[in-house]
Amino acid sequence: MNNNVEKTYEIDENIYQRFEAKYHMIYRRTWDKNLLTYGKMFEENIENHINSKKEGYSRIDFALVAAGWTVYEQFPFAFAWERKADYDIGYGINWMKSKYKIEDRKIFSQSIKKAAKFYGASLVGVANVNENWVYKSGFVRPNLTSEAESKKDVREGLNSGSILETPINLPGGIDKVVVIAIEMDQNAISSAPAQPAAAAAAVAYSKMAFVISCLGEFIRNLGYRAIQCGNDTAISIPLAIDAGLGALGRNGLLITPEYGPRVRICKVFTDLPLVSDKPNFKFIQNVKKKCKNCYKCAEACETNAISREREPNFIPTSISNNPGVKKYYVDVEKCFEFWIENSSDCGNCIAVCPYSKIKNYLTAPEFWDSK
Repeated sequence: MNNNVEKTYEIDENIYQRFEAKYHMIYRRTWDKNLLTYGKMFEENIENHINSKKEGYSRIDFALVAAGWTVYEQFPFAFAWERKADYDIGYGINWMKSKYKIEDRKIFSQSIKKAAKFYGASLVGVANVNENWVYKSGFVRPNLTSEAESKKDVREGLNSGSILETPINLPGGIDKVVVIAIEMDQNAISSAPAQPAAAAAAVAYSKMAFVISCLGEFIRNLGYRAIQCGNDTAISIPLAIDAGLGALGRNGLLITPEYGPRVRICKVFTDLPLVSDKPNFKFIQNVKKKCKNCYKCAEACETNAISREREPNFIPTSISNNPGVKKYYVDVEKCFEFWIENSSDCGNCIAVCPYSKIKNYLTAPEFWDSK
């Protein structure tokens, strides 16, 4: 384990193992019959919400959410590990085949970050690949298939369990990761747990699909390899912390200095010889101190899923937590139960976090009226 990780995380090496992605709640609900949410997803209560006439749960609100996922769900190139083939879109391809000569790694690393922000990244950092954060196994999307197409059977519970247990190993030589955070709309998040907050998450996912698609191709155009990832392949939060983007909060989310937890994370693994960033140790310590005394996210949680312990610990709440890291473990089973009831993700713990810097909390109608 590299020195940065040793200073950033307190890990029990006797316990910690690479996580198996099938234990994520989004997958567990498809196979774990012991869950209250077994076989359920957001559509469970949508019609009841729409018919209730409750603010923030109208057909217009749900239409906003579902449309926000469009690029993430439908764009088949979003999470590609490689090009299908070299193709000419009018710029030729011969000049792409050799590796671009990098004379100054530090300057070139800044160019990569510039490109990521040019394509739409809110924050970007570089880290060494730490195998601890790469999933041991999980669902591996067939190359150049969309999220919707590739996961249809998984989401409907029609797959064999083995499809969620494919070993995950990065190709040899892939030793750097460009980690990107996408800001979620402040006004929409402030309305949590109403549907505009879910729409903010949805559109952030579509934005990250666009950003990593462009950045991946940019890297390939320079003759290097790029593996574009959303939540798949590796655990995003520790990679983001390694890349200097922020710290882990009580709510189990990445807290950034700029946007707090109002971000979604994606990443591109590569063999580019980049200069890695260092974790933001000063900010990490500030967040640790703040979270010990701030319980706003725990108090705002609809199902008491967030720890109210003052100190973090090594005690997981379920098999959906990966033990061996000292932190505040979130009871994600309870969290997901509210997601099903709410017909979307929630966002309360994001909205109330002081680091989110939200001064004016809007109702859903106020969100629609805001400029």
